[in-house]
Amino acid sequence: MNTKLADLYGNDYTIRTDQPEQFFWYRTPEGERFGIRKTRLTTREKSLLNALFPTIRLEEELNPTQKKWASLLFNEDSNVDINVKAPIRYIQFSLKEAPSDLLDFREAMMGLFSEETILLFENEKEGLLIQLNAIDGESVHDLEQMAAALTADFFTGMALFVGQTIQQTDERSLTRIYTSEKEWFSSGLNIFPSKLVFTHQDLIPAILFNEARTDTIQYLIRLIEPVKEDVELVKSIRIYLECNLNITLAAKQLYVHRNSLQYRVDKFIEKTGIDVKSFRGAVMVYLSLLAQELR
Repeated sequence: MNTKLADLYGNDYTIRTDQPEQFFWYRTPEGERFGIRKTRLTTREKSLLNALFPTIRLEEELNPTQKKWASLLFNEDSNVDINVKAPIRYIQFSLKEAPSDLLDFREAMMGLFSEETILLFENEKEGLLIQLNAIDGESVHDLEQMAAALTADFFTGMALFVGQTIQQTDERSLTRIYTSEKEWFSSGLNIFPSKLVFTHQDLIPAILFNEARTDTIQYLIRLIEPVKEDVELVKSIRIYLECNLNITLAAKQLYVHRNSLQYRVDKFIEKTGIDVKSFRGAVMVYLSLLAQELR
């Protein structure tokens, strides 16, 4: 079979190359690996080859840089020398189902990010992007659109966790932060199973609530009990908090006049006794709203 494929595809058939990313890779039932150049295959030929031969897993095609990162993060190999400059950022991802073609999925993922991004799969459903020089990273809205596009293209649900900006790039810190963020991401998937993009800013409070005592949660919920039936007022206060107490910005998002929102904020303070315009009051109300959401 391999001889016939070699005759058919000529120079576009190989068993080894310095440019593995330009080939689709397969393995015969006897365990022999071979690749065919992507640009040579038609959609029909690719489907036929996928039916005849299993595609090779992505981790078997790692370049030297990817291998170093995989050893450090997945195997906790402290002898690996990464030598990377700050700042960097991890974006972890989780898929509900493994893509039918991991190589295609990798190509699609990398097409959405800059060249200074390293993609690693830990298994067929989980992996991460390592963003080097992570100064102007993608916004949460951008990442939500990316996740939605990949979900539609590959028919698999997807969630992302956007980690902190990492300034300490020694190997121990890189491994510690990856491990912690992986645990937070796993907890977030259980708490918010339908959420597309998580950040460490909004996930850590949720995890703390998930571990809090029941009486603590009930106390926080009761803080805004006097207004719980006023859905419009509660929504307005939530937007106000999400806009960092900026009354003008919040009014624009709610499509109301600034004075109307100011009236709602004053009404909330009067009914609950919590000064939501102060930092400490805003924190209390935010925790109360979060407690209701997680109840």
